[in-house]
Amino acid sequence: MNKLKVYKILLALLIIAIIIVATLVIIKYVNMYNNEKNLQATVTNINEQLKNSDESISRIDEQIGDYKVVGIIKIPKIDLEYPILEKTNKESLNLSITKFWGNEINEIGNVSLAGHNNLNGTMFGKTKKLEVGDIIELTDIQNVTLKYQIFKKYVIDPNDISCILPEQEDTREVTLITCTNGNKNRLILKAREINM
Repeated sequence: MNKLKVYKILLALLIIAIIIVATLVIIKYVNMYNNEKNLQATVTNINEQLKNSDESISRIDEQIGDYKVVGIIKIPKIDLEYPILEKTNKESLNLSITKFWGNEINEIGNVSLAGHNNLNGTMFGKTKKLEVGDIIELTDIQNVTLKYQIFKKYVIDPNDISCILPEQEDTREVTLITCTNGNKNRLILKAREINM
Protein backbone atom coordinates (compact mmCIF):
# COMPACT_ATOMS: atom_id res chain seq x y z
CA MET A 1 0.00 0.00 0.00
CA ASN A 2 1.44 3.35 -0.96
CA LYS A 3 1.59 6.42 1.24
CA LEU A 4 -1.11 8.28 -0.70
CA LYS A 5 -3.61 5.48 -0.07
CA VAL A 6 -2.75 5.44 3.67
CA TYR A 7 -3.23 9.24 3.86
CA LYS A 8 -6.60 8.97 2.11
CA ILE A 9 -7.75 6.30 4.57
CA LEU A 10 -6.55 8.36 7.54
CA LEU A 11 -8.26 11.47 6.13
CA ALA A 12 -11.51 9.55 5.64
CA LEU A 13 -11.34 8.23 9.23
CA LEU A 14 -10.62 11.71 10.54
CA ILE A 15 -13.60 13.15 8.65
CA ILE A 16 -15.86 10.40 9.99
CA ALA A 17 -14.63 11.03 13.55
CA ILE A 18 -15.26 14.79 13.18
CA ILE A 19 -18.78 14.14 11.87
CA ILE A 20 -19.53 11.79 14.80
CA VAL A 21 -18.21 14.26 17.39
CA ALA A 22 -20.10 17.16 15.78
CA THR A 23 -23.30 15.11 15.74
CA LEU A 24 -22.92 14.21 19.44
CA VAL A 25 -22.29 17.87 20.36
CA ILE A 26 -25.34 18.98 18.37
CA ILE A 27 -27.52 16.31 20.03
CA LYS A 28 -26.30 17.40 23.48
CA TYR A 29 -27.12 21.05 22.82
CA VAL A 30 -30.50 20.25 21.28
CA ASN A 31 -31.35 18.20 24.38
CA MET A 32 -30.21 21.04 26.66
CA TYR A 33 -32.27 23.53 24.65
CA ASN A 34 -35.37 21.31 24.84
CA ASN A 35 -34.87 20.82 28.59
CA GLU A 36 -34.59 24.60 29.06
CA LYS A 37 -37.83 25.13 27.12
CA ASN A 38 -39.60 22.51 29.25
CA LEU A 39 -38.29 24.02 32.49
CA GLN A 40 -39.38 27.51 31.53
CA ALA A 41 -42.81 26.18 30.54
CA THR A 42 -43.06 24.46 33.93
CA VAL A 43 -42.15 27.67 35.79
CA THR A 44 -44.66 29.65 33.72
CA ASN A 45 -47.33 27.03 34.38
CA ILE A 46 -46.64 27.03 38.14
CA ASN A 47 -46.70 30.84 38.29
CA GLU A 48 -49.99 30.97 36.36
CA GLN A 49 -51.60 28.32 38.58
CA LEU A 50 -50.51 30.12 41.74
CA LYS A 51 -51.64 33.50 40.44
CA ASN A 52 -55.06 32.25 39.33
CA SER A 53 -55.91 29.93 42.23
CA ASP A 54 -57.83 30.57 45.41
CA GLU A 55 -55.42 31.94 48.05
CA SER A 56 -56.37 29.22 50.54
CA ILE A 57 -55.29 26.38 48.24
CA SER A 58 -52.36 27.97 46.41
CA ARG A 59 -49.50 25.53 46.44
CA ILE A 60 -47.01 24.05 44.01
CA ASP A 61 -47.98 20.56 42.92
CA GLU A 62 -45.76 19.71 39.95
CA GLN A 63 -43.29 17.04 38.93
CA ILE A 64 -40.47 16.97 36.43
CA GLY A 65 -39.72 13.42 35.43
CA ASP A 66 -39.81 11.36 38.63
CA TYR A 67 -39.00 14.35 40.85
CA LYS A 68 -41.36 16.54 42.83
CA VAL A 69 -40.93 20.31 42.50
CA VAL A 70 -40.38 21.74 46.00
CA GLY A 71 -39.96 25.39 45.07
CA ILE A 72 -38.78 27.95 42.56
CA ILE A 73 -35.50 29.86 42.58
CA LYS A 74 -35.32 33.24 40.89
CA ILE A 75 -32.27 35.49 40.61
CA PRO A 76 -33.26 38.67 38.72
CA LYS A 77 -29.69 39.97 38.21
CA ILE A 78 -28.76 37.02 35.98
CA ASP A 79 -32.27 36.32 34.62
CA LEU A 80 -32.43 32.90 36.30
CA GLU A 81 -35.68 31.14 37.21
CA TYR A 82 -35.91 27.37 37.72
CA PRO A 83 -38.01 24.81 39.52
CA ILE A 84 -36.20 23.23 42.47
CA LEU A 85 -36.36 19.44 42.49
CA GLU A 86 -36.71 17.45 45.72
CA LYS A 87 -33.36 15.62 45.66
CA THR A 88 -29.92 15.65 44.10
CA ASN A 89 -28.57 12.86 41.94
CA LYS A 90 -27.06 12.62 38.46
CA GLU A 91 -30.44 12.43 36.72
CA SER A 92 -32.13 15.23 38.66
CA LEU A 93 -29.11 17.54 38.23
CA ASN A 94 -29.45 17.14 34.47
CA LEU A 95 -33.08 18.25 34.70
CA SER A 96 -33.03 21.35 36.92
CA ILE A 97 -31.74 22.95 40.12
CA THR A 98 -31.95 20.49 43.02
CA LYS A 99 -32.22 20.51 46.79
CA PHE A 100 -28.91 19.11 48.00
CA TRP A 101 -29.27 19.35 51.77
CA GLY A 102 -31.16 20.99 54.59
CA ASN A 103 -34.61 22.06 55.60
CA GLU A 104 -37.53 22.71 53.30
CA ILE A 105 -37.49 25.85 51.17
CA ASN A 106 -37.94 29.02 53.29
CA GLU A 107 -37.74 27.24 56.66
CA ILE A 108 -35.44 28.36 59.47
CA GLY A 109 -31.97 26.94 58.87
CA ASN A 110 -29.91 26.46 55.74
CA VAL A 111 -31.17 24.88 52.54
CA SER A 112 -28.43 24.01 50.04
CA LEU A 113 -29.25 24.00 46.32
CA ALA A 114 -27.07 22.43 43.63
CA GLY A 115 -26.99 23.07 39.90
CA HIS A 116 -24.75 22.48 36.92
CA ASN A 117 -22.47 25.28 35.75
CA ASN A 118 -23.37 24.90 32.07
CA LEU A 119 -21.10 26.62 29.57
CA ASN A 120 -24.10 28.05 27.72
CA GLY A 121 -25.11 29.96 30.88
CA THR A 122 -28.07 27.76 31.82
CA MET A 123 -28.74 26.34 35.31
CA PHE A 124 -26.08 27.91 37.58
CA GLY A 125 -23.87 28.82 34.60
CA LYS A 126 -24.11 32.57 35.33
CA THR A 127 -23.80 32.47 39.14
CA LYS A 128 -20.14 33.46 38.90
CA LYS A 129 -21.45 36.96 37.98
CA LEU A 130 -23.21 37.30 41.34
CA GLU A 131 -21.67 39.37 44.10
CA VAL A 132 -22.20 40.03 47.79
CA GLY A 133 -25.40 42.09 48.09
CA ASP A 134 -27.26 40.48 45.16
CA ILE A 135 -30.74 39.07 45.74
CA ILE A 136 -32.03 35.49 45.44
CA GLU A 137 -35.78 34.81 45.63
CA LEU A 138 -37.15 31.46 46.78
CA THR A 139 -40.79 30.44 46.46
CA ASP A 140 -41.84 27.42 48.52
CA ILE A 141 -44.65 24.93 47.82
CA GLN A 142 -47.05 27.09 49.86
CA ASN A 143 -46.51 29.95 47.36
CA VAL A 144 -44.55 32.06 49.87
CA THR A 145 -41.71 34.03 48.29
CA LEU A 146 -38.84 35.24 50.44
CA LYS A 147 -35.83 37.30 49.44
CA TYR A 148 -32.29 36.43 50.44
CA GLN A 149 -29.21 38.63 50.10
CA ILE A 150 -25.82 37.13 49.27
CA PHE A 151 -23.37 37.74 52.11
CA LYS A 152 -20.53 35.39 51.14
CA LYS A 153 -18.97 34.03 47.94
CA TYR A 154 -16.07 31.58 47.97
CA VAL A 155 -14.54 28.47 46.38
CA ILE A 156 -14.01 25.15 48.16
CA ASP A 157 -12.65 21.68 47.52
CA PRO A 158 -15.38 19.30 46.21
CA ASN A 159 -15.04 17.11 49.32
CA ASP A 160 -15.61 20.02 51.72
CA ILE A 161 -19.25 19.93 52.84
CA SER A 162 -19.00 22.55 55.58
CA CYS A 163 -20.96 24.95 53.34
CA ILE A 164 -24.21 23.09 54.11
CA LEU A 165 -24.14 24.35 57.72
CA PRO A 166 -25.93 27.61 58.57
CA GLU A 167 -23.72 30.60 59.34
CA GLN A 168 -26.20 31.91 61.94
CA GLU A 169 -28.67 29.97 64.04
CA ASP A 170 -32.39 30.84 63.95
CA THR A 171 -32.20 32.48 60.51
CA ARG A 172 -33.23 31.48 57.02
CA GLU A 173 -30.29 30.87 54.72
CA VAL A 174 -29.75 29.46 51.24
CA THR A 175 -26.49 28.11 49.85
CA LEU A 176 -25.96 27.75 46.10
CA ILE A 177 -23.41 25.12 45.04
CA THR A 178 -21.99 24.65 41.56
CA CYS A 179 -18.81 23.42 39.91
CA THR A 180 -16.00 25.76 38.94
CA ASN A 181 -12.42 25.54 37.70
CA GLY A 182 -13.13 22.67 35.31
CA ASN A 183 -15.04 20.69 37.98
CA LYS A 184 -12.01 20.77 40.31
CA ASN A 185 -13.68 23.06 42.87
CA ARG A 186 -17.11 24.24 44.00
CA LEU A 187 -18.33 27.83 43.87
CA ILE A 188 -20.39 28.62 46.96
CA LEU A 189 -22.81 31.51 47.37
CA LYS A 190 -24.41 31.98 50.79
CA ALA A 191 -27.43 34.24 51.29
CA ARG A 192 -29.57 35.20 54.26
CA GLU A 193 -33.23 36.26 54.39
CA ILE A 194 -33.86 39.97 54.28
CA ASN A 195 -37.06 41.77 55.21
CA MET A 196 -38.16 44.15 52.49
